[in-house]
Amino acid sequence: MGYMGWAREQHIFQDWKPWVAIVLATKKGSCCQGCFKPGCSPDPDIKCPDCGLVDYCSWSCRARDDLHQFECKVLAEAGTVPLRDETRVMIRAIGKLLQTGGDKDCLVKGGGDGDAVPTRDGLRRFSDLLSHKKDFLKSTEKTENVKIVYDEVEEFLLDDMPSLDQFMEVLGRLYINGFEICDRQMETYGWGVYLGPSILDHSCQPNCMVSFHGNSLSVTAASHISLLEEAFISYLNPSLPANIRQSKLYNNYFFKCICTKCVHSHRGRDLVDISPGETATILPAGGGKRDKEKMKRPRGRR
Repeated sequence: MGYMGWAREQHIFQDWKPWVAIVLATKKGSCCQGCFKPGCSPDPDIKCPDCGLVDYCSWSCRARDDLHQFECKVLAEAGTVPLRDETRVMIRAIGKLLQTGGDKDCLVKGGGDGDAVPTRDGLRRFSDLLSHKKDFLKSTEKTENVKIVYDEVEEFLLDDMPSLDQFMEVLGRLYINGFEICDRQMETYGWGVYLGPSILDHSCQPNCMVSFHGNSLSVTAASHISLLEEAFISYLNPSLPANIRQSKLYNNYFFKCICTKCVHSHRGRDLVDISPGETATILPAGGGKRDKEKMKRPRGRR
């Protein structure tokens, strides 16, 4: 690692823990919300002792769960768990920000110390991610969908609910930087944000592979990589037709891919004409990011 780069099959990120994550609502019956391991069904007798609304597969999983604390009090007061995944992850994210130095007027002041990034000085914090707030709100339909989530979150947070502007600063960062947490068969069972790995850019010909064990994420080099800037993951299925890839990347992450595969695909004839009004879908697949130092790069979300 370091100046020598990474050899093939060497980890760039190994067993990275999420900044925030959830088990999908559709998987709660077959995936423990503590260890995030598919097939580890929760035991209804092993509940959170405070809210009584979250079940675990073992007592040790309950003891090790460091994400539920950001929602526990809110869920206990509401007496229920949100049905919508977007609502729940926003409750966890806002709770974490408020408990780690943020306030309703500036949520992103919180978030914790951040993640170390290989070969980089300093820590990558939640505030370093870009929200693309204005891009999300260009579409009337997307704005209406955001407001539905906002209203649902407000039902839980009540007096702690931030303004829509502050809400979008968080929601935008989550959407752009989120990873679908999948098993080896690419079956999605969770969703999360990983501050360190989210720095990686996209290519439709990736030279890195993303894998999960529970909610721990690893990124492995598929070939020799000299610099972190040369490490690429794919934010979607790279076998999709070029026009579909371009549409999904622009709609979800607000950039047009100019990787070699896209540029040379039918010499660009099947690339879509992307309307500036199109916006991202909720909880997009893949790892996303845009940090302040990479705003000019058209290949990724940093």
